[in-house]
Amino acid sequence: MNHKLLGVIAVFAAAAAWGMSGIFVTLIIDSTGCSSVALAFWRDFSTFCVLLLYTLVTSPHKLSIRKKDIPWFLSMGCCLGGFHIFYNKSVMINGAAVTTVEQAAMPAVVTIAALYLWKEALTREKIIAMIIIFFGTVMASGLNLFALEKTNATGLTVGLFVPFFYAGWTLSGKTIVSRYGAVACLTIAFGIAAMMLSPLQPFVTQPSTLDFKIILIFSGLIIFSTVGAFTLYMVGLKYVQAGIASILVMSEILFAGVYAWFLLGERLTPLQTMGALLVMVGVVWLSYRQNKLKKVQVKK
Repeated sequence: MNHKLLGVIAVFAAAAAWGMSGIFVTLIIDSTGCSSVALAFWRDFSTFCVLLLYTLVTSPHKLSIRKKDIPWFLSMGCCLGGFHIFYNKSVMINGAAVTTVEQAAMPAVVTIAALYLWKEALTREKIIAMIIIFFGTVMASGLNLFALEKTNATGLTVGLFVPFFYAGWTLSGKTIVSRYGAVACLTIAFGIAAMMLSPLQPFVTQPSTLDFKIILIFSGLIIFSTVGAFTLYMVGLKYVQAGIASILVMSEILFAGVYAWFLLGERLTPLQTMGALLVMVGVVWLSYRQNKLKKVQVKK
C-alpha cells in the first residue's frame, strides 16, 4: 500500500470516528448540565493522560522538543482548546446541523493558508471539491438557508470560531508531525490545551452527575472520537497535503448521518440524502483527480 493511499484511508477513518463527537457531546451535556468549557477541559485533560501514558511506555524520547518548534506546539494546543470550547458551545446553541455547516468552512481556511505556508497549489480540483462538499454538507445538515430566524447572532458568532480553530490546529500539526510523530504531537498539544483551560474551571459549571452510563459515554468520546480520530488524522497529514486532508475529512457528515440514523432514530430527508451523496461525490472525485495527477507527474 502506497503512502498516499494510507494517508487517505487514515483521514477517512478519522472522519468516521469524529462523526460520533456530536452525539457524545450532546448526550454528556444533556445528562450532566456541564458547560462547554468544562467539557472541553475534561476531554483535553483525559486525552492528554491517555496519550502521555502510551508515549512514556513506547517512545518517551519523542517528548523532547526543539526550541524552534515550541511556537507550533503552543499554537496547536491553544487552537485545540479553543476548538473544543466553541464546538461544544455551538452544538449547545445552534445544534449539530448549523455547527456542521459552519465547520465546513475549515477546508477553505486550510487550503488558502497552506498556499502561503507550504506553497501547496490552489488547484481547480481543490476549489471545485470544496464547493461541492460545502453545498452537499449544507443540504445534508438539513439547514434551511432561507429560514435562519432560529439562529441568533450569538450562535452565529460562536460558530464562526469553529472552522478557524479547527484550521489552526490542523496547520500547526502539519508543520511538526513529520518530526515528532502523530502521538507525540498530540500528547504535547492536548497537555497545552488542558493547561490553558484549567484556570477557567472554578468559574464554569462542572458535571452535576457522574454515573456508569456517563462514564461509558465519556470514555467513547475520549477513546474513539478524540484519541483515535486525532491520531488517525495526524497520520493522514504525514502523507496527504493539508488542503486535501481538510477537504476529505468533511466526509464526517456522512458518518454522522449514519450514526444518527442507527443510534438516534433520525431519518434523512430526500434533500439530506442528495446532500450526503454530493459530499461523497466531492470526496471521491478529489481523490481520483489527485491520484491521476500524481501518475502523470511520475510518468514525466
